[in-house]
Amino acid sequence: MASLTPDHPMPLAPLFLLVLATFVFSVAGSEHARVLEEEQYARYRVPPDYRQMYLEDLCMDARWPRPCQRVLATIPELEYKLDRWDFVFLIPHVIANRTAEAKALADPLLAAAVKKGGELPRCLAACAASLDDVSKVMSGLPAEIDDERYPKVESFLNGLFKSGAVPPLCKSGCPDKSCSVEEKTIADKFHAIWALLDCVHPYAGYYSPPPPPSQR
Repeated sequence: MASLTPDHPMPLAPLFLLVLATFVFSVAGSEHARVLEEEQYARYRVPPDYRQMYLEDLCMDARWPRPCQRVLATIPELEYKLDRWDFVFLIPHVIANRTAEAKALADPLLAAAVKKGGELPRCLAACAASLDDVSKVMSGLPAEIDDERYPKVESFLNGLFKSGAVPPLCKSGCPDKSCSVEEKTIADKFHAIWALLDCVHPYAGYYSPPPPPSQR
C-alpha cells in the first residue's frame, strides 16, 4: 500500500473528490438549516390578512378593545404568534419601557414648572403622578415571574380595574385645551400605556406563582 509521504503523495483526483464532497455536504447542510428556519418563520409569523383577527383575540377581554388593538399593533414582537403565556409575560416589560419613555418627557417639564413656581399645569401634574405609579410597579421586573415583584403587578392591575374604580385624570381628562404640545404627547403616551394595562388585566392571575406542592 502506498503511504502518504513526500515520496508517495495522494493522487490529485481522489483529493479533488474529497474536497468536492465536503463542499457539497456543507452547502446541503446550510440549505437544510435555511429551509428549517424559513419553515419556522412561516409557521409563527402572523399573516397580514390574519393580523387584525389575532389582535382582536388578544384584546377580546379588555374593557376598551379598540385602544387595545391599536397599541398592540405597534409592538414588533406581536408580528409573531405568541401563546397566551408569552403574551402575558411580554406586556409588563413593554409597559415599563413605554412608561420610561413618557417619564423622560414628563419629569423635566414638571421639574421646570416646579422651579418656576405657581400653579402646576393640571394635566402635566396628573400624568406625571400616574406615570410614577406605573413605573414603581412595572420597572425593573425580573426576567422570570417570581413571588415578590409579580404579585405586586397582579395587585396593581386589580386595583386599577376593580369594580367602581375611576380611571386616573391623565386617562379620563387629559389632554385638554390648556395642554402644550409636549403635555399632549405625554397624555397620549399614557393613554397607550393604559390600553396595555387594560388588555393584560384579565390575565392578572398569571403573575402569581403557583403555590408549593405541599400547599396544592
